[in-house]
Amino acid sequence: MARYTGNHCPVCEQAFTDDDDIVVCPDCGTPYHRACWQKVGACMHQSEHAAGFEWKPEFGPEAEAAAHAAICPNCGTHNEPGSLRCSHCGVPLPRPEDAGREDGFRQESGPIYARKPGSYTPEAGQNSRTAPGPHIDAYGTGADGAIYRREVGPEDPIDGIKAKHWAVFLGRSPMYYLMQFFRMSETKHRMTFSFSAFFFGPAYLLYRKMWKEGILTALLSILLSLPGLLEVVAYYNPAFFGGFPVGWLPWASTVGEIASWALRVILALFSVSWYEKRAKSRIETICAQHPEGPERSETLSRTGGTNILAAILYFGIVGLLEVAFLYMAGPTFVNLLFYNMGL
Repeated sequence: MARYTGNHCPVCEQAFTDDDDIVVCPDCGTPYHRACWQKVGACMHQSEHAAGFEWKPEFGPEAEAAAHAAICPNCGTHNEPGSLRCSHCGVPLPRPEDAGREDGFRQESGPIYARKPGSYTPEAGQNSRTAPGPHIDAYGTGADGAIYRREVGPEDPIDGIKAKHWAVFLGRSPMYYLMQFFRMSETKHRMTFSFSAFFFGPAYLLYRKMWKEGILTALLSILLSLPGLLEVVAYYNPAFFGGFPVGWLPWASTVGEIASWALRVILALFSVSWYEKRAKSRIETICAQHPEGPERSETLSRTGGTNILAAILYFGIVGLLEVAFLYMAGPTFVNLLFYNMGL
């Protein structure tokens, strides 16, 4: 039985070969060596049969198809083979047998939108795949609560703004943000975890030209790091403070470190939402001031986009601040640092 070759017998844990005598549990489809089946006398998954357990192959064409089908077409999450819905965004997952369908998706949670990819509707404008502008396959919740699949073309609105205007304003990584903004507008759930915001903190906000939020969080981040830097100075160069009491620095340093991690989590959860709100306000202002055309697109591109220099400047200021505190800590700390670095 070639379809079981490479998979493992649950009793002896040996891989099946093309020459093995294999029997299959009639309830769940789990394969066994005939001798192993006779040895145990029952399926190893007998207690799970009532819950609907079905054997899933580890190797072979069926396993590859199941693994491919478990990749969410909406957010790209790799789910467990055989999952019905994405564990991250809840979108219905395709089945291996649906691979030949025109849309390639299971219609489990409701009908597919009538408008097929590449179609034209007077309300939406020209949204064919050959039209310039972004095209994304997105999902939304209908009035009946079911999840529906649809294509969002360049003329389609996302939170009241055409997708093509979003894309021009966003500059870099427009497809990621269009998917996030569409999900927010449809589900009204505005939290999403941004790894960029988590690891880069205020630099991410400045990179995306959120000046007010970026400057405020940068100042807060620096302020929270000061007790820890002062504690290093007090430990290695106590004479620097003279008679000034420093007993409060250890607990202040701990509080600052905890608050810094809390700030990272807050930025990770809400930065994309803040960005959507800020970008929407700017795009609406530009669209009100400039008619449709090259001038509007140029203004959107110039006002939006990214600013790598602002992010570098933030890291430069933080680096200079740390160097200044290293200098205040005195030669003992610097020598110890160089020693640990092997210099």
